[in-house]
Amino acid sequence: MRGLLFLLSALFLLESTKGIKYEELDERDRKIVDKAIEQGNKDLGQGKHLDFYIIANRDNNMLNVILRPTKCASATPSVHQKKCKTQNKRPQVSCIYCNGTMEPCLLLKEIEKIKKKMNECLSSRSVNSPKSHVIGAAHTMLLKGANKQQEIGCLGCI
Repeated sequence: MRGLLFLLSALFLLESTKGIKYEELDERDRKIVDKAIEQGNKDLGQGKHLDFYIIANRDNNMLNVILRPTKCASATPSVHQKKCKTQNKRPQVSCIYCNGTMEPCLLLKEIEKIKKKMNECLSSRSVNSPKSHVIGAAHTMLLKGANKQQEIGCLGCI
């Protein structure tokens, strides 16, 4: 019984770590992935067509797309090519979409540069970003006085 549970949990873990297929992406993510494929092939194509592998990180204003080389030549159009199978070879590329723009892609081995770009992106949230608004922040119970202390009592009572 223990062995069966272990086997089932291992299979579940393997299945859950599979990347989502390009065709299963929503329209917004698919457009971003297409931009990443175009940017990655322009920056680091090196003779082989780079194509979508996974979305590694996601936030409201940031998407980190991982591209891998395929068996197809770089002359292939810079969009997702279903017939081109990705390979576990170099160069593997990270393309970060931040606040509506596609940043220049980096090699996946440049971990520190990738982390730095992601942190810069996450810290540069625009004022209109959904996460910069705190739900209920304008509620009278959350108001703070001039000394930055929480107001106590019924603020609207007479």
